[in-house]
Amino acid sequence: MSSESGPGMQDGAAPADGVALRSLLVGGMPLLVASVTDHGRGPLLLDALAAADLPVLPGFLGAELPRGARVGFQLDGRELRLVDEREDALLRAARSGLDEGWVEAALRLKGTMLVVLRGGHPDPELAPRALASTVDSRARDGDARGAIVGVLQERTSLPLVF
Repeated sequence: MSSESGPGMQDGAAPADGVALRSLLVGGMPLLVASVTDHGRGPLLLDALAAADLPVLPGFLGAELPRGARVGFQLDGRELRLVDEREDALLRAARSGLDEGWVEAALRLKGTMLVVLRGGHPDPELAPRALASTVDSRARDGDARGAIVGVLQERTSLPLVF
C-alpha cells in the first residue's frame, strides 16, 4: 500500500541527507509525504518550499488541503521530480520506489496531496491511519506544509528527421 524512497532525495541515499518520502493511497486519493530533518538537504528543501508558497497546514485530518503552491511533480520512466515554477528540481526520487497505486492515481487525477513534515522521519512501516494521525499532529504543532499539487508525466519523444 505504501512505498518508501529511502532517506534522501533518491532511493538508498545516506540517512544524513535529511529527506525521506512515502507515497500511498488514502481513500483512493494519492498522498506523498516528505519528512525533512535539519540535516543535509532538508533545510534547503524547506526554504525552497516556503519560497514557492507551499502553505503551513493548521491540521490534516478533516481539513481540505489548499491549492496554488508554485510547485508540481514531473514523472518520467526513471524518476519523480518536484519542481518549482522555473522547473528547477527541488527533490528527486527514483520512480521504482513509488507505490504503483499512487503513480496510477496521481497520473489519472493529474495531481496529488503533498505534505512535508519537519522533524524526524515517521516509521516507514507506520499504517496509513497512524501516518495520517502523525501528519495531523505535526500540522497542529506548526511542523507541516502542504497542498494539492499537479503531477505531469513527461513523454519521451523521438527527434524529427526530415
